[in-house]
Amino acid sequence: MAQARFGALSDSELRMLHAAPTRRLAWASKIQDLDDQVNNVAKAEGWGKDRTVRADLLGWLVSDADAAKLVHPSGVGLAAARIIGKLDLSYLELMHPVTLVGCAIPDGIDFSYAQVNSIDLSRSWSGAIDGDLSKVRGDLDLQLGRYDSISLFRAEIGGNLDLSASRLVGDPPLAAALVAVNGGVVLQNGVETAGLIDLRLARIGESLSVNRAHFIGNRKNGLNAERATIAGTLYWVDIGKSGSTELDLSNARAASLWDDKRSWPRPGNLYLDGFVYDSFSGGPADGEERLEWLRLQPTALQVQPEPYRQLAQVLRRDGREEAAVGVEIARENARAEYGGLKIANRLWLEALRVTIGYGYRPLRALWWIFGFVLLGALLFRWGYGAGLITPTEEGAYRIFIGSGKPPRHYPPFSSLVYSLENFLPVVDLHQGTYWRPNPHHHPSKRRVPPTGADNTLSARLLRWYLWVHILAGWTITPLLFAGLAGLLRNS
Repeated sequence: MAQARFGALSDSELRMLHAAPTRRLAWASKIQDLDDQVNNVAKAEGWGKDRTVRADLLGWLVSDADAAKLVHPSGVGLAAARIIGKLDLSYLELMHPVTLVGCAIPDGIDFSYAQVNSIDLSRSWSGAIDGDLSKVRGDLDLQLGRYDSISLFRAEIGGNLDLSASRLVGDPPLAAALVAVNGGVVLQNGVETAGLIDLRLARIGESLSVNRAHFIGNRKNGLNAERATIAGTLYWVDIGKSGSTELDLSNARAASLWDDKRSWPRPGNLYLDGFVYDSFSGGPADGEERLEWLRLQPTALQVQPEPYRQLAQVLRRDGREEAAVGVEIARENARAEYGGLKIANRLWLEALRVTIGYGYRPLRALWWIFGFVLLGALLFRWGYGAGLITPTEEGAYRIFIGSGKPPRHYPPFSSLVYSLENFLPVVDLHQGTYWRPNPHHHPSKRRVPPTGADNTLSARLLRWYLWVHILAGWTITPLLFAGLAGLLRNS
């Protein structure tokens, strides 16, 4: 059948045809060892005519209805051959697997819009591979080879997409937007590229493993998995990277993340806005280290709240409540620093930060309350001893002028109670009504201020401090209760 259609056949073509009805792999080389230098695919141009197979003949063998009846269910298998011409399988429905191991396919392969059982191109060198809108029922195996641009736009792969230990030399190396892979996508064991792997909007049924991958060169390279859905774990481990390596996980989703700090891209080359993950399977899980991770995003994205919220949620789920709170506070710090807020808004946020940690650490306000009350108690005690704080009632004031003491029926002065009452809103401890700093009072000689300071100025300063004391109380105390109630959290 082949001779009638294609004429004289090469030795390799005859071997392929004779092996097709069996499970045997047809070797174009006399030495059946891909590690032997005779089968070094980098030197395929020097392979003689006896090791060549015409792409048209191979395409006919795997697709012709009459020929397919004679092919073994395991499919056509060819090793160490040089395929002449472009292998065009586009729009075809192939019932059997296609196995081309250690082969040179300089003009590339086109299986776009085709339906294929599985394709194994491991250890081969190929020109551009076009599999757009194809359906591969099994695996697409591209391990240990050298491949030009691979395009899998909206392709469907029933098994795994495996590019382990391969060199991807195209631009782009892999364009697989909207690809659907029921198994996993494997980019590991030394896979190397100088370009950007495009898995935008990909749907991956298992894991996306980028492990021991090498991204080289000065032009943009790395992984773009924007809006991808990964049912398993996203691995980004032991990455060899350049200054141009990017990792874009914007609006992607993964069941878990496993990475390592050494593999993180340089600042400005990480995109995490909208990235959703349920846990950390491995790598850094500490809140501070993960904040360093978030800060690798471009400055313009530092203000985006979602990466902080997602991290805090994962830390809480892992029982790290304190670390989660630290992340929430870091989010508000980033909003204040990069959010382009007006001065008034920044001042308000700063007040929330120092008093109650933006509502996430409300008990911090107790230290402010304690500090103000203690400072006030010391200042008011000094003011009373210096005769700068006097009774507010006229009769008691006259007696106080003469004797330096209030009448017996008059509430005695307590600097601590006075400080506490004036600081806490809506609290009446019978001190603030009866005692006030008095700039117009000049103590008798028996009550000369110990400091010898000007009494009028000192009393005025003490009165001004009292106003600050009251204002601080009316600000900090409500913030404490609002923080305890969770009313100020920007969740």
